[in-house]
Amino acid sequence: MFKYSDVHKVIYPRRHEGIYKNRGDNPWVSVRIRQGVGRDPSKWFSNQLRVIAEVSRTYSDGRVMLGTRGDVEVFKVDFRLFNEVAARLKEAGLDPRDSCGNSVRNPIPCISQFCPYANINAEALSTFIGDYFRYRGEYESLPHRIKISVSACEKACAVPTAQDIGIVAKPNGKFNIYLGGGIGEHAFSAKLAFTNVDAEDLLPICVGIAEVFRRSGERRGFKWVIKLRGLDKVKEDVMAIAREVKPKLPKPPNLNPSFIKSRIINIKYPTGWVTADELVKLANVAERYGFGYVLLFNNQNAYIPVHEEVKEIKGLGNYEVRDPGPIYPEGPITVACIGSELCPPGLIDTTSLGRKIHVHLNELKEPIRIGISGCTHDCGMSWVSDIGLEPFGFKTRILVTIGGEPGQLGFIVGTVDPNDAELTVKAILGMYSKSGIHGIREFAVKIGIDAIRGELKKQVPSFQPPDNSVINIFGPE
Repeated sequence: MFKYSDVHKVIYPRRHEGIYKNRGDNPWVSVRIRQGVGRDPSKWFSNQLRVIAEVSRTYSDGRVMLGTRGDVEVFKVDFRLFNEVAARLKEAGLDPRDSCGNSVRNPIPCISQFCPYANINAEALSTFIGDYFRYRGEYESLPHRIKISVSACEKACAVPTAQDIGIVAKPNGKFNIYLGGGIGEHAFSAKLAFTNVDAEDLLPICVGIAEVFRRSGERRGFKWVIKLRGLDKVKEDVMAIAREVKPKLPKPPNLNPSFIKSRIINIKYPTGWVTADELVKLANVAERYGFGYVLLFNNQNAYIPVHEEVKEIKGLGNYEVRDPGPIYPEGPITVACIGSELCPPGLIDTTSLGRKIHVHLNELKEPIRIGISGCTHDCGMSWVSDIGLEPFGFKTRILVTIGGEPGQLGFIVGTVDPNDAELTVKAILGMYSKSGIHGIREFAVKIGIDAIRGELKKQVPSFQPPDNSVINIFGPE
């Protein structure tokens, strides 16, 4: 019997290969899948979806989870069969490598090729940066992971505020770089560190950041390096390394925006679960009506670009048709991590809670995003959601935040018992609906957090406003 206590000597040394131990004394791991080297990280081709469905049926339980970084995860895979699974995936151009562990993770781009606002080809830039770090041992054993995102315009759909490195393209062909973002316990909002950066300096700066972080040994994350040393000192150290390594690094590809005319079919999967059969159905639709691929981003939705003349999709079930354009905010959406079902740190059943909440969200039919995390790692991205729920404290309660956006973390409202989480969301949505205000953050600002807390105190028996323990642990800045 594989003991969970063996995880540190058996699984942990191989996490950078794309595996994460599932809960319990069993040989199960999850395999976090991303596109292979040289491939657009947002495009998942029909043949790849069929292979993932096959892997899920053969090695798992027939379910797949859409992640919040544009990746796909299969759970309950016998660790002893991991090499076999990885080989099958690589045949289809997929590769779990560096999607997990203390590595430079897959840079996530916005879906720029289907957005008329795009200033650059974000997918090409993400591929270029991500490919450099892959399979490099020095960046697969960092003190902590590094997350990167690329936004093709200043709407910043790829949520730079929550990334270690957030790259945002400007209309003038240059870039702003945000550093030190991180959500979950000790949520830090990224700081604007570099402005008007040339494309050829982006990779040198990313390498400089990775090197500064690697040499720091700070196991709590890059955000703490900035917190402890100060932004100016970190920038100075980063640029010194960037200038040194730049002559040795590859030049960026052509980053001119490449807009593809289409309509977009949007299929929502509240809490991210998709069956193998549903994946095959997506593959079939993409081939028959579109370009042969499905787009994945950071919200557990599947987007199928279809030809402009397509009027109806047969056999797909519930779907929406949207025009190309920004994908954040998009809703109603309920995003959730795996939670206590299979994740070792998980404290709450995110899937059940998310599906209950999504019923209330659907009634409003507004672009509202709810993020639910099962632990303080915040894989459900609660801090940058309109309404966020995340466990808090030794005796588990739920921290409630509202008004999160790509460029701003949410406001702390307070904490509730897990059993009152659904009631809390229902109460907030009720207040929002009655206010007549458009947008949750605008609602929070105009109504005021104290007024919202007062109403929650009346409607939710376990609600408590934040005390010093919340203030000390969350948002230390």
